[in-house]
Amino acid sequence: MSPTKLMFRVLVRAVLCLLVSAACYFLFTAALGATGQASQTRIIWAMTIVASGVVWAFAFVRPALELVGVLADAVHTLAWREENGRYFSFDGQKIRVVVVDGEPWVAEADVFKVLDPKTLHHLHWQKMPADEYGEISGPELKGFSEKGVEKLFAGRTDDHSRRFRKWLIGEVFFPFHRARERGLPPPWA
Repeated sequence: MSPTKLMFRVLVRAVLCLLVSAACYFLFTAALGATGQASQTRIIWAMTIVASGVVWAFAFVRPALELVGVLADAVHTLAWREENGRYFSFDGQKIRVVVVDGEPWVAEADVFKVLDPKTLHHLHWQKMPADEYGEISGPELKGFSEKGVEKLFAGRTDDHSRRFRKWLIGEVFFPFHRARERGLPPPWA
């Protein structure tokens, strides 16, 4: 959910809760027939707070959890920006990520710094379809889409490859898709 929608929902819920609180106050005032004595006023306020507090709690549990998710995304975004915008780091290697047609692509040279290309001799990545491998920032920089990366890891069973694949999915592709679902721009754009 976008931060704007979340703030609008919180505002609407706050207004509704204020109306419920006011209704509780007037209901308890009418029921007790308040005479303006301080002890009665305190009792009325205490009853109003207890009765409407339950409504406030139920109204704001879900938005509070959503706010935690938005804040976590914001913290993650700040951490990425510290990596100089489009760079990530895996085991000390810089991994460039470029958004092409709205999708994240990973630079070929950086992937092969982590994976030994000699072990991929069975896979002719240069002949992959255009939606899996191609130019991502001019002719000097080629890369792999998420689909292409999955094809690179097919059949690889070593621990290093598994860790790298898990890292790419968890730190690059999944957060990108999550940001898009929430209506946020990719953190490295």
